[in-house]
Amino acid sequence: MSAARVHGRRVQRGATRRRRGYAAASAGLALVMVIGPQPTLAQEPGDPLLLEEVLASIEATYPPLLGARIERDVLEGRLRTARGLFDLDLFGSAKGTPDGYYEYTTVEAGVAQFLGIWGATVYGGYRRTTGEELPAYYAQRTRADGEATVGVSVPVLQGGWTDPARTEIRRAEIDLRGAEPYVRRQRLDFVRAGTVAYFKWLAAGQKLQYARDLLRLATERTAALDDLVGAGLQAEIVLVDNRRLVVAREIAVLDAERVFQAAAVALSLFFRDPQGAPVTPTESRLPPGFPDPGSEPVYEAESGLALALAQRPELERLRLTVERTEAELGLARNGLLPRLDASVETTRAWGERLYSDRPTAELRAGLSFKLPLQQRKARGKVQEVSGKLEQARWALQFAEDGVAADVRTALVALEAARGQVARAELNVELALELEEAERARFGAGSSDLLDLQIREQVTFDARAKAAEASLEYFTAIAAYRAAVAAPPTGGIEEG
Repeated sequence: MSAARVHGRRVQRGATRRRRGYAAASAGLALVMVIGPQPTLAQEPGDPLLLEEVLASIEATYPPLLGARIERDVLEGRLRTARGLFDLDLFGSAKGTPDGYYEYTTVEAGVAQFLGIWGATVYGGYRRTTGEELPAYYAQRTRADGEATVGVSVPVLQGGWTDPARTEIRRAEIDLRGAEPYVRRQRLDFVRAGTVAYFKWLAAGQKLQYARDLLRLATERTAALDDLVGAGLQAEIVLVDNRRLVVAREIAVLDAERVFQAAAVALSLFFRDPQGAPVTPTESRLPPGFPDPGSEPVYEAESGLALALAQRPELERLRLTVERTEAELGLARNGLLPRLDASVETTRAWGERLYSDRPTAELRAGLSFKLPLQQRKARGKVQEVSGKLEQARWALQFAEDGVAADVRTALVALEAARGQVARAELNVELALELEEAERARFGAGSSDLLDLQIREQVTFDARAKAAEASLEYFTAIAAYRAAVAAPPTGGIEEG
């Protein structure tokens, strides 16, 4: 048996062992595509890099995701600002006429608290006026020791059940609820991008290994051909052609190394050390192969669509937009009401009674009314916000239709990719069988080197296409998971 034939069988047995051995080593990698990443122990630099480690790195150290989480702090600050409406206000003033016909000084201080109950505000304070005796038309006159006032003001119609300040609080609360779906949307995008980058790196590594296997065949055949040419059993041109083939395949290896390095750098954006610095994974961290596609469940359109409509964060944000606009419409409609404010207050005075018309205790009440007759501002605001609400509802409906299309498109791509993987694996098996047969014919002298080169190249192409098919398949899984908004730490429940 020729050296070339022996070598060919050895290469085929090695390939078979790799195909049989990768399933167990990649079981965890296949599982993470179904149930998402789970906390794992740190791996040694030489251990296979699994998808779960990349996704854990995204969750812990990916700068855009960390930045997205700060959005909640921003919105909490906005809500705190809006709630300043309920701050207890302390007020005070001092005024008078130090040099004039009536020389006096009035000092006043107090507190006011907005209650939020039908727009009511309670207040209380103390006022004292000192100096010369003042005529009756000076409203700030007090007895010798001053007077205390306690009262409440209530907007009866406009500003009663809502007002701009309370509506702003409502908007801020709704916006804060939107922080969670915003972060989830960012996480879904980053997880999908990181997953695709990981499998591109894995596919590039597989192709690099296949290119090196192809080069090794030509390199090891050179020694055997040299012996055959020396024995006069092969023409020297065959040896020269094989050396040319070695050079051509060396070029292919260099190109595959370039592609692999580029994929590793792209992956380093998502794979980082605990300090957040990008880590470029080396060949030593390549897993034995892609996960077994047979471990994936069969996804269904109806259950996936129901999951997407319930969990897609952009739909939740649009629903919150509708709710926010409804709150604004309530404020606009409240603006159509007349401004009717009521107030009640009581006073208590102390000290020497300097003025006979100033009693010890007094109860005061008042009403104020205002209504723009044309109400153009209020009606225009209602018209504007009503239009925005209709826009928001149509946007939500269209987004739901888009989500349904996303799920169906992702499912079609997933099923097509699954079929391509099966056919690509069959293509590799047939190519290996034909290559082995051609190598046997070459060893027996019934075939030439060109035919064997063609068979080897066909096998390489079949393996490369199989890697691309696997890449497309797991990319399709990532797209489907993003389409149904599957949580990174949980599975996809399928019927």
